Amino acid sequence: MVSHPELLNLLLEIGILKKVQRTGWVLKGVKDVESVAEHTWRVAMLALLLAPELGLDQLKLVKMALIHDLGEAGIGDIKWESGKKVIGSRKKKHADEEKVISQMFADNPSFQEYVELWKEFGRQETREAKIVKQLDKLEMVIQALEYEKEGYPSEWFDEFWENAEKYLKGQELEAFFIFLKNKREHEKSNR
Repeated sequence: MVSHPELLNLLLEIGILKKVQRTGWVLKGVKDVESVAEHTWRVAMLALLLAPELGLDQLKLVKMALIHDLGEAGIGDIKWESGKKVIGSRKKKHADEEKVISQMFADNPSFQEYVELWKEFGRQETREAKIVKQLDKLEMVIQALEYEKEGYPSEWFDEFWENAEKYLKGQELEAFFIFLKNKREHEKSNR
């Protein structure tokens, strides 16, 4: 059983993600940048809506989507890729996030499931983990597309599209990426 103080402390810690801005957008100069929590919400919605179509356990997919960036509550949104290039240490970021996740859920053994789901996502060995990673990248380009519609220069976001393609090309959700990419090109030609 989770005690009220334990749950409140956890919610306050997780709530930090509502204030953590997505670094890639900040570095591009976007005003009113989405938070990690906003990003996570839409990844979870994608998981909720697509799980049945993909024949996956909806609850597991949504849980994994909700916790996939939870470590950023303790370390922030660290950019370790730019387009297709690695510019930082994914291994260090992952290790730092794992410390945060382990501490976050240490007070209650019933939370161990979330630690294990987070680790499963990080290993990228199961279909669910791979799908959540693809959803993560799809959400990123949906957000990029929205910023472009707001009037930001489309070339600002090319690296995000390149990064998404790196993870989606030849993968299960590639058709969604192609649809979004075509939509982007169509909208760019109409500007």
